[in-house]
Amino acid sequence: MIRLKLGLAMVVLNINVVIANPLIGTWQFVKGEYATDKGLVTARAPELSSVKIISKSHFSYITQNNGKFLYAGGGSYQLDNTHFTEHVEYGNVNNLIGKSMAFTYQIEQDLWHHTLHKNGKLVEREVWQKIN
Repeated sequence: MIRLKLGLAMVVLNINVVIANPLIGTWQFVKGEYATDKGLVTARAPELSSVKIISKSHFSYITQNNGKFLYAGGGSYQLDNTHFTEHVEYGNVNNLIGKSMAFTYQIEQDLWHHTLHKNGKLVEREVWQKIN
């Protein structure tokens, strides 16, 4: 007769919780505030029009001012519960290429509010509306 001893083994599960990314989709610019040397300037649609597309891993945008091309760019990004961090990899604004910008963000219904601070000072605040 062969006896087997069975012991209790502790099993540790490493579970990654996947939270749906609320930013995936196409967004249209609504309004923004931007810090300049002379103070805050504001912009609103439709004079300034911009579309930003967010996929699982990348973002891209194109911006026009009164129907004329202004900016385009994109790259990869990271997202957590409070920050959307853009890693700009391409575009026509040369001083942004290679930079990372960590925006705080909040989703309210179909609106995406994001704010960028640098050294404790406001750099920009924008509102985007989801269009799909």
